Amino acid sequence: MGDEIDEQDISNLEYFIIPGVDVPSSLKAKKFSLEYPEISYWSAGLHPHEADSLEDIKNELQALMEEADLIGETGLDYYRNLSSKENQIKNFEFHLDVSKELNKPLIIHCRDSFSDVFDTLNSRDITNPIILHSWTGGNKWTKKFTELGVYFSISGIVTYDTAHDLQDAVKKIPIDKLLLETDVPYLAPEPFKGKRNNPTYIKYTGAKLAKLLGLTPHDLSNVTIANTNKVLNREQ
Repeated sequence: MGDEIDEQDISNLEYFIIPGVDVPSSLKAKKFSLEYPEISYWSAGLHPHEADSLEDIKNELQALMEEADLIGETGLDYYRNLSSKENQIKNFEFHLDVSKELNKPLIIHCRDSFSDVFDTLNSRDITNPIILHSWTGGNKWTKKFTELGVYFSISGIVTYDTAHDLQDAVKKIPIDKLLLETDVPYLAPEPFKGKRNNPTYIKYTGAKLAKLLGLTPHDLSNVTIANTNKVLNREQ
């Protein structure tokens, strides 16, 4: 997250969510959210890449979680494995426990780890909103996770020519569990793939998803806004 915001970059946004991935970024997200005049929400969490450091910063992190609007980004990443799988799971379980206790939405990163993320969620009685961030699963995992009642957040990946499995799978997601995200500065949609992402590009992701679902962009927008408002417990 940059320190400077171009007003044109957020001209089409009603509000936005600023995620934390460790203590410094969570503190930065908090500061920005409190000081920026537009409505914004922030999260506090420890990314799976940093999971090995959980015990050293757990108390400070939990204090931030108690203040934050959302918990995360957490989860499992077996693609890079920058922290041990054991510590990633411990970190994930810690976030699950705190988010349930605080009844706050939880943002989950799931990369090459569908089975363990599913099993960890399935082993718990989940009552708070669960968001699968930048969902990339195909039909099999989309169907399985749907049974858990989680939300699927769709990023610019769905616009890529190579994303055939995802493009097919999004049609299986219950309409009341669909969310849209930018993941700025990453995952810019076509025709900006490979460039720095911009919040205004969400319209390209939305247009592609709407086409896949046989909806107008306006109707999809109404659906995803309503779903996001429900996750955030915003007044309708």
